[in-house]
Amino acid sequence: MRKAIYALTAATLALGAAASTQAQAAGELIQPGVYSESSVGGCTFNFVYDGVGAQAGKTYIGTAAHCVAEVGDQVTLGSGELVGTVAHLGDENSTALDYAFVEVRSELLSRVRAAVKGYPSYPKGMTSPQDTALGDTIQLSGYGVGYGATALTQEKRIAVMGYDDAAIHDVAGPIHFGDSGGPLVHAKSGKALGIVSRLCFGVCSEEGPTVAGLIAAAAENGFTVQLRTV
Repeated sequence: MRKAIYALTAATLALGAAASTQAQAAGELIQPGVYSESSVGGCTFNFVYDGVGAQAGKTYIGTAAHCVAEVGDQVTLGSGELVGTVAHLGDENSTALDYAFVEVRSELLSRVRAAVKGYPSYPKGMTSPQDTALGDTIQLSGYGVGYGATALTQEKRIAVMGYDDAAIHDVAGPIHFGDSGGPLVHAKSGKALGIVSRLCFGVCSEEGPTVAGLIAAAAENGFTVQLRTV
């Protein structure tokens, strides 16, 4: 049922963001905050990750588990250009595990950038609960319904910090379907907080995995990566 809901809202996103995504040409940078599309629908890429251990030498870009169907699912840019395939994913039914890693095709590696779209100084690392406090500013960058049409609405939205621990975060702000998978940065420190996962309508907050938490969870399953910073 959850997958069907996301697919339906992704179709709505596609209508709202069509003018923006159709205008994108091959050669677009691959970075946090860029529109992504899979067999499930439209979402947003979060951060860039470098493989270590068994994954050494490989480059990944993240999204949410509910934004893709399975390992091997192909993920594209808004232009339709293939970025790569899903190499590892967590569990879409778990807030702390709603993450996926897309392995970037080798011929596109020169176009990968660690910096969040619109924010060349982010991310400088990843947060721990000691870095954050209730009410802190959280920077958004993504393609939520109603926000994907212009660079201003894609990149210049902010949320307010609610809660975080080692595994999950909670923020409140203008976040909508299509922002799923996208990056959340703790503005004061410039560090990656987490990725967009659980959304709702009305006055409510968003929940999702922290970046530190999803990296740790993936490592527990034998998939080892580290966050690429600026």
